[in-house]
Amino acid sequence: MKHHYWEPPIALYLFLGGLAGGILFLSAIFNTFVIPGYGEIFAFPVLISLICVAIGCVFLVVDLGQPGVFWRVWTTATSIIKWGATFLVIAAVFALLYLVAYLDQAWPIFAGLSQLLLPAADFFLIVAGFFGLCIMMYTGIMLSTLKAHAFWATPALPVLFTISAISTGCAAIVLSIGGWPAQITLESLIAAALVLEILHIVDIILVVAELIVLLTMVLSFLGAGNVTAKQAATRWVKGSYALPFWVGIVFLGLLVPLMMYIGGGHSAASQIVAPVLVLCGGCLLRFMVVNTDDRAEIPGEIRYYNKAAKPDAEFVHKWEYGKNLF
Repeated sequence: MKHHYWEPPIALYLFLGGLAGGILFLSAIFNTFVIPGYGEIFAFPVLISLICVAIGCVFLVVDLGQPGVFWRVWTTATSIIKWGATFLVIAAVFALLYLVAYLDQAWPIFAGLSQLLLPAADFFLIVAGFFGLCIMMYTGIMLSTLKAHAFWATPALPVLFTISAISTGCAAIVLSIGGWPAQITLESLIAAALVLEILHIVDIILVVAELIVLLTMVLSFLGAGNVTAKQAATRWVKGSYALPFWVGIVFLGLLVPLMMYIGGGHSAASQIVAPVLVLCGGCLLRFMVVNTDDRAEIPGEIRYYNKAAKPDAEFVHKWEYGKNLF
């Protein structure tokens, strides 16, 4: 069965949420253990993560169908989305507090508030980074718990999405580290260069790991999955999804950036083109996974859909609320 109830806004929400979580998680790790005392160079990446969270939440609320009652996500006991929404809110609040702590350098109007928050800035980023990790894991766990969807119901999916989120987080930080509102000094440039060198190596490892997990998941479904999973995997490997899978994700999203990372040194290819390709590949991955929501048919389901009124049936358009009552 391929009735797509999970629309593209959900895929974009999962990508942007994972990207934001990856940025916050990596920023917290580097700020705490690698270059403590230079937290301002992560201010712009954190701002990007906040923008991603804001856009992702808008898409999520709109896709719920009734934006005016989005708060019911937290009051419904069986809601799957409430955990992700909670993680996003907490991460966003502490990320915003961290960002405001450094805004006085760009906007003096925030000087008083920034001075008040600055002593706790590292703590704010640690909390945001922890919930960023929760967001990354949640994006895959949410889908893998939906057992009816054969392509999602695998422990490999949370691992894949977490690795991909950290990789896209690496790419985003590489493209934005040291930007506004950080002040450009010799010390900040050295700190940023050190972070870039480490991220260069980290993303090589992550891209290789993502490639291995992705191919293992898809090919295992192709060879040993149930009928529904095998049909979905066949579509990825040699069917209608083969071109975006092999060319878009595997080649352009993983192999080409890997080659650029390894052979590009400090060139624009490895520091600009490769991160952009990683981001595009990560986004395409979410869209393809969410759209692969095949599930086994429920007894009598086809008969129900065959008997149900078609959307263009005349009586559907003639009926008006409050009228035609018998």
